[in-house]
Amino acid sequence: MNELTQSAEKRIRSIRKEMLASKLDALFINHLPSIRYLTGFSGSSAIVIIKQDAIHFITNDLYDMQIKQEVYPLKGLITHISRNSIAEISSKKICSKVKQLGISPGAMSHAMHKALTDAFPKVKTISYGDIIQKAIMTKMPHEVEHVRSAAKIATKVFNAIIKMIKPGVTEADLAAEISYLGRKAGAEKESFDIIVVSGERSAMPHGRATNKKIKKGDAITMDFGFFVNGFASDMTRSVFVGKASSRQKLVYSTVLEALETANAAAKAGIDCKKLDGIARTIIEKAGFGEYFRHSLGHGLGIEVHESPRVSREAGGEKVPNGSIITIEPGIYLPGEFGIRIEDDLHIAGKGAEVLTLASKQLLEL
Repeated sequence: MNELTQSAEKRIRSIRKEMLASKLDALFINHLPSIRYLTGFSGSSAIVIIKQDAIHFITNDLYDMQIKQEVYPLKGLITHISRNSIAEISSKKICSKVKQLGISPGAMSHAMHKALTDAFPKVKTISYGDIIQKAIMTKMPHEVEHVRSAAKIATKVFNAIIKMIKPGVTEADLAAEISYLGRKAGAEKESFDIIVVSGERSAMPHGRATNKKIKKGDAITMDFGFFVNGFASDMTRSVFVGKASSRQKLVYSTVLEALETANAAAKAGIDCKKLDGIARTIIEKAGFGEYFRHSLGHGLGIEVHESPRVSREAGGEKVPNGSIITIEPGIYLPGEFGIRIEDDLHIAGKGAEVLTLASKQLLEL
């Protein structure tokens, strides 16, 4: 059994233990990122049903070759090829002894849920909550390496893109170059729509690149990442065109202090709300508390936003050992400018390894 299969088997064992505790006879999984974590399958159509004695993998004939190449040889795995997954589950009596079936309402359409309950009226469907998230928050060594590679590409792109920033270049120009450079460096695709915002627009945390031209005195915030082997990186850097003003320098130094302090505090078992508060307190003491409007960070992996939530709204969540999280404090001053700096961290015992190696020094281009 290879490392990938062993990793998946370990997760499935922990899921089955949680199923017993929750009195669930089976899990119906149609959330594709979860399916990839558990089986290795990267296609766009699949259902996995986990029972205590078997794992049923269902997809259609378009993926006949792909499943042979990707799906791990898991113990008890039964593969089904069908264009009608609910009919296949019924005809093969997969749920014949299932009384309580765990589902993910957030990943399931109303139509699918209706088809499922119509086909199995005696089966009670119950949300399986965070059972799978708990199993996948801790990343396996090969998964950490994929994120590390994706973070290296992002750093390489940042080092190249800062040489292209000058008055007259548009935000859209920079976004296009970031995308091109990332793929040239070996990325599969971008992690999300690339954010490049300048001047007053840099106060928009999730603004998208436009045809606005960069001008002298602008702050520019760039938030981007790339996928490598299905795993994402996510980084943000803010730079200045020409000399930064004293106010810009103050905001930048405040955000950087918040980032570095949180990075140093990040460790296995730390309360997510506490970690958020460590960075937030620095920004509040500098007088910018109301302008830090989002959470400090989030989990990272096959999805850009995973558990845990590093947030002031986290309810007792802890940062698991082996997880990968982002730390991304920001200050956004409406009508002026915004600054955000973001790193990806691998949590390793009493500390964390910063995977994002791009410079964080104040850059005046």
